[in-house]
Amino acid sequence: MDDTRTLRYSIKWDEFEGMLITDINSYYDMVIEFMWTESFLKSLVFESLGLFNLPEMKDTYSKYVLHILRNECSVMMISEDEKQIRAVGLLEWMTEEWHSWVFFPSSMPRNLFQQIIMMKKELIDATKVNLGISTYDALMVHEIAFPDELYFKKDFLMIMFDAFASVAQNMHMPRVSFIALSTADQEAAGMIEFDEIGRTIYSIYKVGNTRPFDILRELDEMYALLFELPVPPLLKYVHMPGFEEFHEALEARLAKEAAEGRRDDDF
Repeated sequence: MDDTRTLRYSIKWDEFEGMLITDINSYYDMVIEFMWTESFLKSLVFESLGLFNLPEMKDTYSKYVLHILRNECSVMMISEDEKQIRAVGLLEWMTEEWHSWVFFPSSMPRNLFQQIIMMKKELIDATKVNLGISTYDALMVHEIAFPDELYFKKDFLMIMFDAFASVAQNMHMPRVSFIALSTADQEAAGMIEFDEIGRTIYSIYKVGNTRPFDILRELDEMYALLFELPVPPLLKYVHMPGFEEFHEALEARLAKEAAEGRRDDDF
């Protein structure tokens, strides 16, 4: 990224080796271009499926990224001089109430890229059945774009995904979920000890009478795996450790007010 502007942000979620991990509330065009070159065009899965050759694929992918960015959950890591994007996590809260997994694929053109989103939706639906639950609300990690030299560095991965968990807490989501399409992403998710809770086998996934992802076996890519990290609710500050005296004083005051109220009733 050759833009020389200092990047503005509103929230600092964390930092790694002097590089801040922040929210994304502007620079959408810059982020979209970063995701195109550093995520989409580096995906062996997308390349093998022929997505690089689909007509107007960049336009489709740009709309896809923009849709997620407008959810205002995504994060980026910026360089120490705060002028370059170094990493991005495209995040979106997906809920049953807002029919997120219904609207999301319907907003995309009908092509193989849309079918990947549909496959993810069907994996979520199948996992709900397997777990015996009716809802699966989550902060979904749709895409990641990490520097090659940091992709399998555990310290970096832990800090980035912990930042995702902080976003989930602030969005009142009970979990962070990540559908890893490639063995590389699956290895990264394994390094940060996310739990695998569902999988789709590429070779048997059917659309009508076709198996559009069967070719991935030639790359030894066999599965799309659903990982999750449960996230505890964000405590209100008055419930945090250190507020015991506050609660004791509050209870004493309420008890005193209740006693005074009873005396007033007696009169």
